[in-house]
Amino acid sequence: MDSTHYDIAATPYANSMPLAQFIPQACPQATVLWGTAPAQLAERVLQGTADAGLVPVIELLTRPELTMVEGVGICARRQVLSVLLKCRVPLAQVRCVAADPASRTSNALARLLLRRHLKRDVPVVPAGNGKPDAAVVIGDRALTAPPAPAGDYDLAELWWRMTGLPFVFAVWAIRRDHPFRSELTTILLAARRLGMDAVEQIAGEQARKLGLDAAFCRHYLTKAIHYEIGDEEQRAITLFSRLLVEDGLIALPAAMGTEVQQ
Repeated sequence: MDSTHYDIAATPYANSMPLAQFIPQACPQATVLWGTAPAQLAERVLQGTADAGLVPVIELLTRPELTMVEGVGICARRQVLSVLLKCRVPLAQVRCVAADPASRTSNALARLLLRRHLKRDVPVVPAGNGKPDAAVVIGDRALTAPPAPAGDYDLAELWWRMTGLPFVFAVWAIRRDHPFRSELTTILLAARRLGMDAVEQIAGEQARKLGLDAAFCRHYLTKAIHYEIGDEEQRAITLFSRLLVEDGLIALPAAMGTEVQQ
């Protein structure tokens, strides 16, 4: 590894830890910049204040300046447990949904699923606008929140029911013009290997941090989530992009965002 210093942006959610926690061990010249919300990480990468970022997949689809690291992401097949539509009233009575400000991907996914799968064509609006009937809640907050009065809907499970595919929530993104794309890819893949080797340790740490059962955290990080993007996951990204375009939620064609780094 060369002596270049790398700043790599990630959020301190439990599901990011197998990918990000061991970056300094994979490369002593790399520092993790822990951000507050996934939606902000793409801006860091684009502005050059981070060399790579663990960004919501919709940022990749709408930012042609970015490319993804091949083969690695935060994915779920069926239940993800941490991306939920939490309903205050029965689904048939939902008229308005509050977005989670942390992730454009989850909000767009909720909009698609409400319209196409649940047959509820209702707006997803910024949080704080009145008293919504339901809310998108992601990350550690979703893991630790009590069940909603009228139930929780797992968005990855609904996506799987609609498409038969896993869902990709986040990917490592790098600027296309970055001079050290290959080196960054090597670091990030090595960090994933180290993280998965230490997943029992990570699960215990996150259980203590969040006040959750260690077995639940282990299941979450090893069964609910997987961290490899293969053919099925790539098809899911392409389909998600196409549906977003068809529903007018993004303007860019899928091909601009889903090209992976070679």
